[in-house]
Amino acid sequence: MSEQKVGYVEENSLAEMFLKRHGRLNRWRYFKRIVVLGVAMTMLLTLGYKLLGYEYGQVSTSAQVYNAIITLIFIVPKYCLNVRRLQDMNRGKLIAVVYAVLTAVMGCMDFNVLELYQKNYLSFLILLMAFFSIMISLYLLISPGTRGKNRYGESPIPIK
Repeated sequence: MSEQKVGYVEENSLAEMFLKRHGRLNRWRYFKRIVVLGVAMTMLLTLGYKLLGYEYGQVSTSAQVYNAIITLIFIVPKYCLNVRRLQDMNRGKLIAVVYAVLTAVMGCMDFNVLELYQKNYLSFLILLMAFFSIMISLYLLISPGTRGKNRYGESPIPIK
């Protein structure tokens, strides 16, 4: 009878790394993966703005649609990473759902800056959503995971 190794299992594919919603993800791996997603998203958005038109303070409608599509596509892997990070802290996925909704709303907003900020209640709402997004991000990055096994599985720290 062969022994099975219990504990951390290395993720080998991109789907396992970015789209898996069960199990735990420690802070360092979470940070590295969020950075990869951020760089990829920034590159795609920059390319879209260059190709679809952007002038200071004014974004073309096609660039806004492109921005919304890219944002919505990247919500899925971010949500999966956030769920796994929360599970490492022995928490449910409610915070990940709130973060995904905030990201979707902000990503699909009209980016014509001058028109948007003329309405005080809109600028306050945008600042409030940005504040909550930043607080959630910091919480996920800074809070330590549960030591040892928790209800979501074994520790994501490799067993030597």
